[in-house]
Amino acid sequence: MADRTEPDWVLMFSGSPWRVAAHRQHALARQLAVDFRVIFVDPPDNHPCPRPTVRRVGDSLWHAVGPSPLPYGRQFPPVNLLTRRLTAAWLRSWLDRHPGARLLWLDEDLAAPVAGRLGESAVVYDATDLDWTFTRRWNRWHLRRGLRAAVGAADLVLASSSALPERLPAARRPPVVLPNGCDPDRFTPDGPSASWLDPLPRPRLGYLGAVDTRAFDADLVAAVARSRPEWTFVLVGPATPAGRAPLAGLPNVRLHDAVPYAEAPAVLRGCDVGVIPYRVGGLIDYVHPKKCYEYLALGLPVVATPLPALRPLAGPVRLAGDAPAFVAEVEAALSDATHPEQVARRRATAVANSWSVRGDRLRELLAELPVRSRTAPAGVAGPAGRTERVPR
Repeated sequence: MADRTEPDWVLMFSGSPWRVAAHRQHALARQLAVDFRVIFVDPPDNHPCPRPTVRRVGDSLWHAVGPSPLPYGRQFPPVNLLTRRLTAAWLRSWLDRHPGARLLWLDEDLAAPVAGRLGESAVVYDATDLDWTFTRRWNRWHLRRGLRAAVGAADLVLASSSALPERLPAARRPPVVLPNGCDPDRFTPDGPSASWLDPLPRPRLGYLGAVDTRAFDADLVAAVARSRPEWTFVLVGPATPAGRAPLAGLPNVRLHDAVPYAEAPAVLRGCDVGVIPYRVGGLIDYVHPKKCYEYLALGLPVVATPLPALRPLAGPVRLAGDAPAFVAEVEAALSDATHPEQVARRRATAVANSWSVRGDRLRELLAELPVRSRTAPAGVAGPAGRTERVPR
C-alpha cells in the first residue's frame, strides 16, 4: 500500500462513554493511539442527540457522539438499528474527508449493525463482558442476538478473561485472550491517602466496585465481618438495596459511594488488604477484575475468591472459596502486608500486567491480522479478495 503521512484509523464503538475514562476500553484506546488515529464513539444515550460531534481529546485520539434522533437509542431493537445506521453514515461521511484505512473495533454487542458500513478493512470484537447477563430475562434475546452478530462480523475476537471464549458464539478464528491490565504509574504506593478513612479502625479491607447481587458476594463479606469484628471493611462503589441487605447492622462494614477514578489510589493507600469477594459458580465466573492489578500495583496484598481468571495469579493473590478460608487468607496477608520483598513482588506482578504490556501484545495481533480487501463490498461478513496485513 502507498505510504501515508498520517496513521490509519481505528473506529472504536464502545459500550462505555468516554467521560467514564476508567475502563478497559479507555485504556486500550490510548494504547491504540500510539500507532493509529483513534475515534472513540460513545454508545447512544437515553436522550436524543440531534447534533453529532467529533472533538479531539489527544494527539491521535478523538471522541465522537453520533446522531440519535429518538430517546432510548439502544434499548429497543428498531431504535438501536436506526441509530447505529445513522451514526455509521455520519461517521463515514466525516472519514471520507480524512483519508486513511479503517479498522473497526466493537466492544458493545449492540453496535454490530455498523459493521460493513464504514469502509473498514477489518473488524475486531473485544469481548469484555457478557452484556446479556446484565439485563432482565425478557430482554436477553436482544443482547444475545447482538453478541452473535458482533462475533460473526469479527475477523479477530479478543477476550478479557480466559474463561470468556467458551461462553462466546462460534467465531471464524479462535478468540485470543488479552487480559485486563492496570496503570502502575497511577496506582503507586507513594502518595496521599484519603483523609475520610482516618477515623476507621485498622486493619482495613478495601474493595472498589459495585455492591450488588450479580457479582459481589455480600453473604461472604457479612460472614467474615461477623467473625472478625476488629477488621473494617471499606466498600467503595454503587450499592443496590439487595446487595447491601446482608451487610445491614454490621458496625465494621463501611459503605461509601463511588469515588472518581483519580481518587481511587488514595482510597486504597488507606487500606491494608485489597479484597475481591466475587461470587463463584454463576454468570460472573468469566470476569477478570482489573482491580486486582490495581491493588497489586499499590503493593497491597490481595485476597479474592477463586475466579478462573485469577487462579494463575495464586501466590501474589491469595484465593479463598468460603468464609473460614477467607479469614485465614486475610490473616496471612496481614502478616506480610508491608514486607519489602512482598510489596516489590506484588508491584512487579502489576508492572508485568500493565496496559502498556497489553498494548504491545495488541499491536502484535493487529500487525498479523488478515484483513479484507479494500474492494470488498460493504456488508460482506467474511474476508474477501486478497489478504493483506492491517495497515500501520
